[in-house]
Amino acid sequence: MDNTVTLWLVFLTIVLPGIGFAYYLLKKPTSLWTGFYFTIILTSGGIALILFLEQINTTLAFILAIPLGILLLLVLLFGIYAMIIALFWNERVLLKYERPSLANFLPLIVATGLLFLQILFFLAPRYLENHWLLALFSYVNTLALYFMGIFIMFTLTAFLYNKVPIRGKIDYIIILGAGLNKDKVTPLLSSRIEAGIKLYHRLEEKQQQPTIIVSGGQGPDELISEGEAMAAYIHTHHPDVTRVLIENESTNTQQNITLSEKVAQKADGIGSFKSNKIVIATNNYHLLRAGKLAVYQGINAQGVGAKTRWFYLPTAFIREYIGYLVMTKGTHIKVSATLFILFFLLNFLTWMF
Repeated sequence: MDNTVTLWLVFLTIVLPGIGFAYYLLKKPTSLWTGFYFTIILTSGGIALILFLEQINTTLAFILAIPLGILLLLVLLFGIYAMIIALFWNERVLLKYERPSLANFLPLIVATGLLFLQILFFLAPRYLENHWLLALFSYVNTLALYFMGIFIMFTLTAFLYNKVPIRGKIDYIIILGAGLNKDKVTPLLSSRIEAGIKLYHRLEEKQQQPTIIVSGGQGPDELISEGEAMAAYIHTHHPDVTRVLIENESTNTQQNITLSEKVAQKADGIGSFKSNKIVIATNNYHLLRAGKLAVYQGINAQGVGAKTRWFYLPTAFIREYIGYLVMTKGTHIKVSATLFILFFLLNFLTWMF
């Protein structure tokens, strides 16, 4: 391949996406464009590496390309089936540890839906003769691919957002509530608190003195508010942490942020979180959506995610993805409507001519 052409290919497929990735990771890490550019870099970088090796040693390039090609083929052919099996298995494991509920049945619901779509994918072209029904089937398949693509971008962006290091002087660490066992902090909530405290001590070593805000109202089956329970937990387990503010009225993540801001305004006389450095401490699966909710309020918050038990991650992540789709429903309704019009317009033109 001509060197000039090679350089242009590298520039277009690696350098430009790399610039886009760096921009979004540093400036807008909650944007799904972060995951998109990361995917482009991985794909084009792998191809560029093989082409580069081919110039040096054809055999070496061949040895690298074959297993990568086989892996890609296996993912394309059997990836969806592996996901269905994994979700069914995860549901079985999850119900050993958690009580049955709609949220805990999400892996089963998603796996059943994917299995139904796969059966429909094989049967519909063989038994559907009406071209309008075939058009509807093609539309549903395309829509499913669209939402799977969004899910992949959401997953990659969530992973990357959890890896972004905390930068600058931090003013507030907001620890989000997660339900209580009567008046006691649950293991899930304690992991969030410990993640926030760990960051607090790390910042102390850098001569910073951030304020911790524990945020969460009182649920119907809780004896006290989550904010009060978290403050008591910190007082018992981390008595050296004395700068703790309590927000005890919020019922969701958006209120966690807005009401925590009001608490900080009352206690410290700040204008708003927009002029302060904020870190949100929550579980790793919840971090991206919490960060996006902060962005929607004009707050460019950073985040620290606590680890979650592995068997709970699929359920939690599916729930977060659904929450993200609800947050951005306007965009997805427009895409769905546009695809619907295009498919049926094309089908009408085919029928006419």
